[in-house]
Amino acid sequence: MTRGGPKADLVVSDDKRTKLSSFARSRSLPASLSARARIILSSAKGEVNSSIAERLDLGKTTVGN
Repeated sequence: MTRGGPKADLVVSDDKRTKLSSFARSRSLPASLSARARIILSSAKGEVNSSIAERLDLGKTTVGN
């Protein structure tokens, strides 16, 4: 049983996508910021939260927030 409503579409501009991609690849930023960038990029591609959580080895709640 799923909880909550349907996931809203996430639209990311090209400029922001470029910046997020840079954050996601960065080795000098905190790991939490890089992970957040990867979550946002995956969500913007339409990937479901449970799949993102499993692929990035994160909790579903973390991805959902």
